[in-house]
Amino acid sequence: MESLAQAAADEAAVLRAAQTAAAPVVLVAVLAGLLAARGVLRPVADLDRAARRLGEGRLETRLPVRGGDELARLAGRFNETAAALERSVGELREMEARSRRFVADVSHELRTPLAAATAVTDVLEAGADRLDADAGTAARMVSAEVARLTRLVDDLMEISRFDAGAAVLNLNEMDVGTAVAACLRTRGWTGAVTADLPEGIHLPLDPRRLDVIVANLVGNALRHGAPPVTLTLRAGERELTLAVADHGPGLPADVLPHVFERFYKADAARARSEGSGLGLAIARENALLHGGDLTVAPGPGAVFTLTLPRTRP
Repeated sequence: MESLAQAAADEAAVLRAAQTAAAPVVLVAVLAGLLAARGVLRPVADLDRAARRLGEGRLETRLPVRGGDELARLAGRFNETAAALERSVGELREMEARSRRFVADVSHELRTPLAAATAVTDVLEAGADRLDADAGTAARMVSAEVARLTRLVDDLMEISRFDAGAAVLNLNEMDVGTAVAACLRTRGWTGAVTADLPEGIHLPLDPRRLDVIVANLVGNALRHGAPPVTLTLRAGERELTLAVADHGPGLPADVLPHVFERFYKADAARARSEGSGLGLAIARENALLHGGDLTVAPGPGAVFTLTLPRTRP
């Protein structure tokens, strides 16, 4: 019995000694593992942050390359990809800038000959009734085409001003309902639409740009929608809204996200229409310039809503 007790005591002593000796070894192993994991995880975390910065548009983002292991090679490939992306985006931006300058220059150069052509076609159209049938038809066609080209050039020049950041607001305190009614009256649309335009809603706006927005929205509804076309002006505490709705077939769901894109036309058959494909894009740019927005939603037909803040930001 004594020998068994002694053996058990010796075994316990050996176990305690082993535990005492193992504790520092385990601690060292854990610390070494943590340091190794940190050495691996830090570059991964750096790569994650760099990828997020690159995704946010900070194309100058690069990673430090340390050593020659797989992580270092991965950082090097990231830097090469980021540099190639930065060069490509820079080239695209330069091409876009050159395209915008070209459009602006050409539009400007076309103004003078178009003014002369318009004067000639006005004379031709005025005398079209005194010409024979074919000549009269040709005169009216030429006049319509010159007018269409003039509108296109005007729209291109307007878009180029927005792109160049040269569009400015000439604000005047105005009664919005009265201004919208004047736009309808000037174009002879009063009898073609139903308007709920309460007076007494005053706001500092650019009269010309508001007229452009309303004319584009109502003209679009009359051309491509179906009656009744309704205008509804409402004022809230912080903003006012002007909704223009028609009761036509509406816009397909896949078209809605694109209606404010330049030159976009939902129907390929309308590629040769009287519009430039820029009207809604210009209308929205004018809304944004005022600190507001222009949106579209499906309704009985299509509902375009102009939102303007009651106070300037």
